[in-house]
Amino acid sequence: MDKSFLSIFKRTCVLFIIPINIFFAQSDWSVEEETRIEGSVSGTIKKGTIFKTVSGNYYEVTGLTLQLVLELSPEVMVLRKGDIYKLVVHGFDESLICSKLKDVIESKISGEFQGWDGETIFKLSNGQIWQQSSYSYTYHYAYRPTVMIYRSGSTFKMKVEDVDDVISVERLK
Repeated sequence: MDKSFLSIFKRTCVLFIIPINIFFAQSDWSVEEETRIEGSVSGTIKKGTIFKTVSGNYYEVTGLTLQLVLELSPEVMVLRKGDIYKLVVHGFDESLICSKLKDVIESKISGEFQGWDGETIFKLSNGQIWQQSSYSYTYHYAYRPTVMIYRSGSTFKMKVEDVDDVISVERLK
């Protein structure tokens, strides 16, 4: 009996080991770039946080995470598996699952900014004009804050400097 049990055990282990090895071989991440995150990173990192690397790429955290960090231009290794990116950031407790943003526009709002209230129109210093397309209300006063507009699926999102919320916008001009 001991020999047949051992024989079955060995065959079972081989059957389980092979699929696990195949799984790990297929899930390998490739190195996309080794760089730094632009500027300082401080505060809470969570889903929706956007990072810009010094190489000019933008990444949005899409995986679940909640970390409190304080780092100045930390080193980052960006790994890629298809359309999924993993940022391994020096000083962070865990790596970040992200998507790479495309069609990113950086500019400033011309003049005063007082938040948004439903159909707010934003005139940018680069001459473009954008309008809020998702309902949301936020009050925040700033003079010529930096904005980042980026494609998210079939819509564009706008992130204003020092404002936590992100809104959907459409380009008028």
